[in-house]
Amino acid sequence: MNIRTRSPARAGVGLALAGLLMAAPALAAGERSADIKAGPNVTLGIKIWASQGDMTWNHNASAVDSRFGNPTSRLTYQDIDSTVAEIMGHIRLPQRFYLELVWGSGDIDEGTLVDDDFLSAVGAQFFGASRRGEHLFSRTHSDVNDDGLHYYSLKLGRDVFRSQDRRGGIGLFGKYQVWTEETRAVGVRQIVCTTPRLCQPVGFAGFANTDVIENDVDWDSLFIGVDGYYKFNDKFTVSGMLAYSPIAQVESEDIHFLRSDLAKNPSFRLEGDGETINAEVNLNYVPIVGSVGLLYLLSVFFIAASLAVGLFFSTLAKTQQQAMQMSTSPARRR
Repeated sequence: MNIRTRSPARAGVGLALAGLLMAAPALAAGERSADIKAGPNVTLGIKIWASQGDMTWNHNASAVDSRFGNPTSRLTYQDIDSTVAEIMGHIRLPQRFYLELVWGSGDIDEGTLVDDDFLSAVGAQFFGASRRGEHLFSRTHSDVNDDGLHYYSLKLGRDVFRSQDRRGGIGLFGKYQVWTEETRAVGVRQIVCTTPRLCQPVGFAGFANTDVIENDVDWDSLFIGVDGYYKFNDKFTVSGMLAYSPIAQVESEDIHFLRSDLAKNPSFRLEGDGETINAEVNLNYVPIVGSVGLLYLLSVFFIAASLAVGLFFSTLAKTQQQAMQMSTSPARRR
């Protein structure tokens, strides 16, 4: 089978929500983060950010069977909400060079999987569809929740301009990044059906809390770009980045649990390459009063305790809704 796929595009607006919320009286505008200067040339940082975006996959199997449309199937992960914790290390090197290491991990909190299937004009006639010609004959919605993403990157750059007062600078860099996402969809709601032989009636809702589709995707990207910053004072800094990736490789594996005619190891594997453009703007305002070292030490215990509570609730709960109720509901008095 000759499968073609578009490079999926995920549009996310990053908004750093909180950095070490209960460890110090830190205020943030647009982003909350904190830095430790562990020596004159090393900076460590932690931040938490949130995003919402879409991702679309499709493939064309019409060359195998003329009854299939082009595209044959399209999966859209819609309004995917994510919350991510990120750890960064920035090392200043001689001759204005710098090295930056970033690792991030988080949860995909919620979203919707839209599963679209298409027939050709031949297929519409063969299966007795209520519409003629090539068209969308089936659309279903499934819930996406309680999944995760992970990434890490290595960036090497050099400052090519620095202001005389050392408040601002512009640099060129190269970066290698690996990004992994794991999503799982449950339940089926039939939205469109023109071919009763191939899909459930419109309005059907079933398979609640049953796995429908699992998707694992890995991105490997090499970037070149420009970044810059301007430090208004010791507490307020603006920074930005624009990067282009001429080499971006992706591998996606799908498992369709409800399809008895498909393998489960995986059902489909798609591979592709392409190019991407990334842009980022950060506004930092982080006044910290007291010992910065103590702040980060206490933050480690706070983050570890929060993760432990989350893992405990996720072990007991069968659904995301139950886990949320456990984490937010007050204990009953006897």
